[in-house]
Amino acid sequence: MSNIPVPPDNMEETAAESVPEEPLTLDFVPSYQAFPSLAEQQLAYMLLLIRTQSQTALSNHTPLNICLVLDHSSSMRGEKLFQVKAAARQVVDQLTVADFFSLIAFNDRPTTVVSCQKVSSRENIKALIDNIEGKGGTELAAGLHAGIQEIRRATPFTNLNYILLLTDGQTYGDADRCVQLGQDAANQHIVIYPMGIGADWNEDLLETVAAKCGGASEYIEAADQIVRVFMQKINQLRSTLAQASVLSFQALPGVTIKKVHRINPNIVQLEPTGDAARPAFQLGPLGRGSEYSVLVEMVLPPLPPGSYRVTDINLCFQLPDAKLTQQETTLAVGLNFAEATKEENLNPEIRQVIERVSAFQLQARAWQEIADGDIVSGTKRLAAVSTRLLSMGEVDLAAQVKQEVQNLTARGVSSSQGKKKIKYGTRGLTGDINLADFLPRTGTADVSKRK
Repeated sequence: MSNIPVPPDNMEETAAESVPEEPLTLDFVPSYQAFPSLAEQQLAYMLLLIRTQSQTALSNHTPLNICLVLDHSSSMRGEKLFQVKAAARQVVDQLTVADFFSLIAFNDRPTTVVSCQKVSSRENIKALIDNIEGKGGTELAAGLHAGIQEIRRATPFTNLNYILLLTDGQTYGDADRCVQLGQDAANQHIVIYPMGIGADWNEDLLETVAAKCGGASEYIEAADQIVRVFMQKINQLRSTLAQASVLSFQALPGVTIKKVHRINPNIVQLEPTGDAARPAFQLGPLGRGSEYSVLVEMVLPPLPPGSYRVTDINLCFQLPDAKLTQQETTLAVGLNFAEATKEENLNPEIRQVIERVSAFQLQARAWQEIADGDIVSGTKRLAAVSTRLLSMGEVDLAAQVKQEVQNLTARGVSSSQGKKKIKYGTRGLTGDINLADFLPRTGTADVSKRK
C-alpha cells in the first residue's frame, strides 16, 4: 500500500471548471472521516454515489423494444386479468410509432398474441389484447422462452430490450430452465423485469431470473395496482441512459471487498462475477437524471496513521446506441487513518443505511434457515428483525414480522403473503433516504471512452 497525497481544498472546483460534463459522476463517502489505525484487520464501509445527467451530448432517441409475457391461467380470471389487459393497452398507448411491441400470453403453453412489430396500429393491437381469456395451468419457462424468441426479432434495430413478465402462480418442474433463460436473455442484451401478483408465486425464483440479466422482481399486492406498476416501469425504461452497467474493484493487496449492496431504488445484494482479485457486480440499466447508491463492505489490513489508496473502482456502462458504445468512469478511493480514539464519529447517514441493509440481510438469513428446516433459529432471527424495525420507526412492517413469528411459533409455517410483504418491505427500507443528505463528495472521477 502506498501513501497518496492529500488534494488541495480547491481541487474539485478546478476540476469542475476544466472537465466537460459527463453522462454520470461517481463519488464516494466513507463511514469515517478518519479510520482508526489498528494492529489488526477492520471492517469498513463506504457509500458510492452515482449521479446521471438529465441531458447530455450523448442523449439519444433509441426506440424501446417491449415484450409483455403475461400469465393467463385460470387463477388470473376476473379482476386480475381485467387489470392486466388494461395495463397492456396503456403500455401500447405510451409507446411511439418508432418503438417495438410484442405480447406473449402463457398458461400450460405460450401463445403469441401480438407478434413483434412497430406500434403503428394501436387499435388493432389493443383488439388482440382484449381477446385474451383466463384458462389452463402455469408453465413459466415456456412463456419466457417464447418472449425471448419474439423480442429477438427487433434486437437488430435497438438495444433497449425489455421483457415485463407477470404471473400469479407457481410453476412446477421448470425452475432451472427459467434461471437458464434469464442468463440467455443477458447474453442477448435483454433485461427481464418479473412481477408477481398476490401470494402464490415463487419470489425466490423470479428474483434469481431477474438477477441473471440485470433486472429486479416486483411484488404487486392487489390487482388495482397493476396498471400503476406497469406505467411506472415504462416511464423508467423510457428514460434509460445506460443499457447496462457493471461495477468492478481493483483492490490493493490486503484489502478485501466483502459485500456489495445496491441501495436504491431498493436493497439488493449484488453477486460477484470474475476473479477474486477484481470482483465485478452487475448494476443493470441506469436512468437519466437519477441518483443511485451502493453500499460497499470491505476488510482493511492493519495500517499505521496516514492516507492510503485502498481500491480503484471502475463503472463500465453501455450507451444504447447502435454500437453499444462503452464508457468507463474510474474512481480512486483514498482513506485516512489516525491514532485510535475512544469515540469514532460514524457518518450518521451511512449508519442509517447500514441499519436498514442489516435488517434486510437478517430477514433473508431467517427465511433461508426456515427453508433449510431450522424453524427455531429462523423464528428467533425474525423476532430480532421485528425489534430492529421498531427501533427504526417501521411500525407496520415490524407488526407484519411479529405476526409471522407467531405463525411459525404456533404452526411451524409462515404465510406466503406475509413472507412477501416482509421481503419486499425490507428491500424498500432505503427508498426514503435522500442522497443530498450525505456529505460532500470525497472522490473525483476520471472518465475515459472506449469504442
